[in-house]
Amino acid sequence: MSSNPARIEFLARAIVNRLEDRGLVEFRDAEAAILVVLKALQENFAAFDAIEQEARQRLGGRATDQQIESEMRRIAAERDVTL
Repeated sequence: MSSNPARIEFLARAIVNRLEDRGLVEFRDAEAAILVVLKALQENFAAFDAIEQEARQRLGGRATDQQIESEMRRIAAERDVTL
């Protein structure tokens, strides 16, 4: 999974807009809220990418997607991270 910056920004905007549209949160500065959500998403996607890369390195090039996913879950559990 690769992290496309434009798609992450779009997702951050969608999250902030949805929260406001549903009346769950009202932001004084929506752009600031988008930046906070964007940073959190970037950090989470980077952590996910790092876990995936480590799983692929541990298993080698012949691993199936299912094996990689299973190894990613083990690595996440070791790091106390929820996927």
